[in-house]
Amino acid sequence: MKIFTLSLHETAMKAVKAKRPDWSRPLPRLLVIPKVMTLRTLADVRKLLRHVPTERRELPTWQHVAAELDKAAAGADVIDVAVALRMVLMMEHVECRER
Repeated sequence: MKIFTLSLHETAMKAVKAKRPDWSRPLPRLLVIPKVMTLRTLADVRKLLRHVPTERRELPTWQHVAAELDKAAAGADVIDVAVALRMVLMMEHVECRER
């Protein structure tokens, strides 16, 4: 008889996947995209992603932001999506300020 054990990481990821997404989780700091929107929560980031043109969303950088967003909504660290988003916005020369 074999006994399978899950690593600590696998156990944590299963717990994250089991939760219902919580889009109301706040970002560590407000992100302001002047004349566009202020991002306060994961729901705001999700709304922003919907406004990114499809051809841009298909790029690996935006795919990474979307993946981190889904993980954060499922309970992972919100900082990861905030950092990924800030990096992509900087690479795309989109003005963004923290508040």
